[in-house]
Amino acid sequence: MSGGSFFNDSLHFRDPAQQKRKKARAQIQADAEFCMQGNPTWHACQLVDIGIGGLSFTSRSTLYQGDKVQIRFKLLDRHVEFEGEVSRVSGKYVGLAFLNPDEELLERIQHYIHTNFFDKDRKKP
Repeated sequence: MSGGSFFNDSLHFRDPAQQKRKKARAQIQADAEFCMQGNPTWHACQLVDIGIGGLSFTSRSTLYQGDKVQIRFKLLDRHVEFEGEVSRVSGKYVGLAFLNPDEELLERIQHYIHTNFFDKDRKKP
């Protein structure tokens, strides 16, 4: 280890300016369910985070990048449903990009993110 770095050479840090994700996401823990395009069977999943561009969830079902799915869940006391395309799969974690989301639903997500980031420290009366 003489003269070398303390860290393993395979350890790299990504410059924040090079991040792929351009839209904020907020953590969320909520039950959800999804079905594959062309298959009416719904599968349980757990939401991990959400943003106006998409969300991530965990599932025991096998999904592949490019799969098209419908996902539904409750957000701010209202049932919502989105169509999406699987953008990433890593083990049981699935990244989903929304396809043609309704403007009203995007506003609901934006409100959730705002509440999660800015109102969580607000003292309750």
